[in-house]
Amino acid sequence: MNMPTLPGVAPAPKRRPGRPKGSGNKRSGDLQRYVEAQFAGMTPGQQSAQIGLVTAKELRDAKGDLLLAMAAKARALAGLLGCEAKEAWLLMQRERADLLPYVHQKRAPKAEETDKERPSLTFVAIPVEGVTAAGDGATAGEWDTPPDLLENQGLGVIEGEQVTQPKSHDDT
Repeated sequence: MNMPTLPGVAPAPKRRPGRPKGSGNKRSGDLQRYVEAQFAGMTPGQQSAQIGLVTAKELRDAKGDLLLAMAAKARALAGLLGCEAKEAWLLMQRERADLLPYVHQKRAPKAEETDKERPSLTFVAIPVEGVTAAGDGATAGEWDTPPDLLENQGLGVIEGEQVTQPKSHDDT
C-alpha cells in the first residue's frame, strides 16, 4: 500500500523481523548481570586479572620490582591453594595469557611488498683513469665476467650443448 509522503519529511524505515543491527543479545546481558551479582560484582575477566596480575599495592610492597612482586604473589597464592609456588606461578601465567588478547590486540599481518613498493636498483659504472669497473670499454663484452674469475670454472655441458644456449620445450 502506497502511503502519501509530505514534502520535507522522509518516509519511515521499513520494519524488519528480528532484532535491529547493533542491539545487544538479551540473554547475554542477563547472564552477565547474574554473574556480576553472584560473584562479588566481578566478571570472569576481572577475577582472572585478580589471580594473574600484580596490583599497584603489591608492586609498591616489592619496592617497584615487578618480578619480585609476581614471585611474592605466587607464594601467597600457593599458600592459599595448598600447592607449590611453581604451580601457582603457572596458574598466574595461564590467567595472564588468557587476558592478553583483551588488552593487547593482535597486529594485522604485514603486507608483502609489491613491485611498486620495492625499491629499484641502479648500477652506475664510474670511470677511473679511463677504465670502468667492468673493463676498458674497448670490447663489446665489457660486462662479461673477468677472466680471472673463470679460472677453474669448467663449462657446464648438458647433452653435448653449453648451458648458456637457450633451450625450448619444443627441442627434443
